[in-house]
Amino acid sequence: MKTDPQADPAHWACLDKDCADVARRARRYLDEISPLIPAAERDRTLPVEIIPGLLDAGFVRGAIPVRDGGLGLSHLQTALLMEEAGRCWASIRTTANILTLVAELLSAAGSTEQKQRFLRPLLAGERMGWFAITEPEAGSDAASLTTLAERLPTGSYRLTGRKAYITNASYGDFGVVLATVDPGLGARGVTAFLVEQGAGGYRVVARPQLSVRAASCCDVVLDGVVVPAENMLGDVGRGLSLAMRAVNGGRLNVSAGCTGIAQAALEAASAHAVSRTQFGKQLASFQLVQQLIADIAVQTNAARQVYQSAARLLDAGADARVECSMSKYFCSEAANQAATKAVQVYGAAGLMEGNVAERLFRDAREATIPEGTSQMQILQIGKALLGVSAVR
Repeated sequence: MKTDPQADPAHWACLDKDCADVARRARRYLDEISPLIPAAERDRTLPVEIIPGLLDAGFVRGAIPVRDGGLGLSHLQTALLMEEAGRCWASIRTTANILTLVAELLSAAGSTEQKQRFLRPLLAGERMGWFAITEPEAGSDAASLTTLAERLPTGSYRLTGRKAYITNASYGDFGVVLATVDPGLGARGVTAFLVEQGAGGYRVVARPQLSVRAASCCDVVLDGVVVPAENMLGDVGRGLSLAMRAVNGGRLNVSAGCTGIAQAALEAASAHAVSRTQFGKQLASFQLVQQLIADIAVQTNAARQVYQSAARLLDAGADARVECSMSKYFCSEAANQAATKAVQVYGAAGLMEGNVAERLFRDAREATIPEGTSQMQILQIGKALLGVSAVR
């Protein structure tokens, strides 16, 4: 794509100055660290020394109110950060999304003491958090989780169970764990606990994954870890509802990150089509190649309009849960289509490890699953439109 690398992208023209500044600052830092991507993807390890710089650029801090040590950015501004992260490196988007979720939960439900011990150091880059709700047999149906929180005579709780596919757990020093105080209560028994690295009784098992390879993905095995009463986050039985309070932000973040993946696919495919020669002329001059790239551009533009519309609704005070579900569904599917077409433009080269299109293809595939699969988004949208649940 023939653009001035120093110029703002055309789609920033519709943003106000504050929003454009947020995106510009993020892109500047992400471009600075982008040379680290090949080695980190190869080694499947995120260089955690980049995280303080992400915080300085507005990630994580942006979503938190000023009263709790954050920047108090709008939903649109934090979403723009995530689009830039997706465009650069989806492993960063995944890592930052979970850190943001943990920070939002602490801001919403943490006691003054918990905010001092966990939230403030997290926002300063001194602590790293993870969030554990998914289990081997409890994914979309989170209310059926079986990790047990048994209350002890001392008032502490003993946690026993296994959490699956937990981002950041390999290097995070604390996590928010959802467990049930009584399996018979269903969702009304699910409670949130802050589990610290120094507590005995839990271990982390690495789970290498197809996509976002540099992001930490682990199982967390809780084998009788004792959590003091003061580490309960919120009230007994309110863990699932607490997690659902952050669902809009999480889905919006994924939507914006997916748009970033689509944008990266557009840029990579366009650059390759212009530079590659076949049959004595530019690849870009072939009509079917132009169709592939035009399709990517249309999908990217549409995804951007969808997620920004949902963000503006949230900023206007609307519930926007349905719109965030629509956004997550549409943008994640659009990213997959865009990345697939970028691979097609590259041909065989796009299938090779180390090729940008190959990485985007893998990372886009991940996006249709976390924060609610595409299928769960469809069911939630359907329930909102028709008033009938297809789940319960």
